[in-house]
Amino acid sequence: MSEQSWVEVCAENDVPHLEGRRVVINGFYVAVFNTEEGFFATGEVCPHMGGPLSDGDVAATTVSCPLHARKIELKTGVVHNDDLSRVLTFPVKVEEGKVLVDARILYTQPEVEEDDDEQDAVA
Repeated sequence: MSEQSWVEVCAENDVPHLEGRRVVINGFYVAVFNTEEGFFATGEVCPHMGGPLSDGDVAATTVSCPLHARKIELKTGVVHNDDLSRVLTFPVKVEEGKVLVDARILYTQPEVEEDDDEQDAVA
């Protein structure tokens, strides 16, 4: 695999200014944000209680989790008002009106193969 794996996730106008949207890359939820300083992408899940970050309030380069207002810095993934672990961040670029995310890290995970025996055991 190449050093960077740029994946087109949406059109630039799919994410309104100061909002976020959830996308799926290789089976992982990723939040894409359109901010005052451009586009950013993070893991979709807040480390506090699993809130959907793409539904949070965006201001400058932060998003506030819609469940409990934990504020995440989109450039670094740092949670400002808590001692929680960081949120994964991804490089983003916009080319010809399309938003691309470098999702290389998401493709290092093994593919999940469904096993008929496992499905029967869960059912």
